[in-house]
Amino acid sequence: MTGNLKAVPYTVTVPAEDEYDFDRTETRWRLVDETTARIIDDAQGHGYRSAQAAYRAHGYKTTTRRRGTSANTIKQRARSWWRTHGRLHDALEGMQLQALKQGLSDRAMREVCTRYMHDHVSPPHGLTVPDLLRYF
Repeated sequence: MTGNLKAVPYTVTVPAEDEYDFDRTETRWRLVDETTARIIDDAQGHGYRSAQAAYRAHGYKTTTRRRGTSANTIKQRARSWWRTHGRLHDALEGMQLQALKQGLSDRAMREVCTRYMHDHVSPPHGLTVPDLLRYF
């Protein structure tokens, strides 16, 4: 298990591609466990171009691994769940219709649906509310 992760910059020298080019340096980022100082993720030695990209990539990698499911499996399980929860599906469609009539933005409509789902549903193991809403 990893402790606190921190994106740490380091400098990479990129060699000239031809005789008319110059060597240049770039700042790349890698994730380091602060408690052990061990490198957790460095894009297979290439480094990430920004700290945000490093965090995003690590989050994506660990989320699907932690749940032990692939994106395709999540999609299949979410769609199967919706087939067995027709009343909830109809209720969310009604909420979306009312939101459209009131002129709410897509973002506000998603927030209302997410809040409703968090209050009324406990997703099955391996799925989250955002997974269910993604395949609504």
